[in-house]
Amino acid sequence: MNRLAGLTRFLVPSPCYLCGTPSVEDNGLCARCASDLSADKRTVPHRCPRCAIRVSEAGQRCAACLQHPPHFDFAVAGQDFNAASRYLIHQFKYRKDPGVLNALMQPLFLSIEQAYGRRQDGLTNNQLKDWPDVLIPMPIHPERRQVRGFNQARLIADRIGRRFDLPVHGKAVVRSGSSESQSGLSAIDRRKSLKNAFEVRQALPRHVVIVDDVMTTGSSADALAHALKRSGVRMVSVWVLARTPAPGDIPH
Repeated sequence: MNRLAGLTRFLVPSPCYLCGTPSVEDNGLCARCASDLSADKRTVPHRCPRCAIRVSEAGQRCAACLQHPPHFDFAVAGQDFNAASRYLIHQFKYRKDPGVLNALMQPLFLSIEQAYGRRQDGLTNNQLKDWPDVLIPMPIHPERRQVRGFNQARLIADRIGRRFDLPVHGKAVVRSGSSESQSGLSAIDRRKSLKNAFEVRQALPRHVVIVDDVMTTGSSADALAHALKRSGVRMVSVWVLARTPAPGDIPH
């Protein structure tokens, strides 16, 4: 949201995106909903370092990653894909309301800083986690791009790039496979539909981050990471706004 829009919201508060309470925050949420949505809370969930799904202990890998490790090496999620985050992401993704992106980005920024350390804190390279070289927005099929009018992953990547001073390579990879939506498909069907779906068209540096809105089964990220590593990339991380919980794991 630009400065003028923020001033307008301050002078004439608009309803909170989630509860309808008048809000004067730039992110479009009231203070309570912003606090509930934020990852900077007393009870930040432990997540599998490989796929970012909830686990019971810090540093613990989930059973799925132990049995069948994905091609990507590390993942960060801003929050779980629950009722609140689902509503905001759908408003952003399907109703073309970019204002809600402000509310969604803050938890992801905090999670990235918690995982990697803040470079502006004066830490040495040895004290920092291996920060990536470039961000790659998850490509969408040209037909879906034409219908939607934008790639939501590119907008997210641009925000991350500005926040952490990281370059975004939006044309390095193209999606040439099926334009069918992945939502509603089983994990097996997702993998089948994504076989050879991505083509890397530019030489890329050693460490690349895939940026997307939601990780559900991880099939799309896995297929893209596989293509990136075949092209010569050594390390692939994934950063997403939200991670779908495991079946039966209902986030509070």
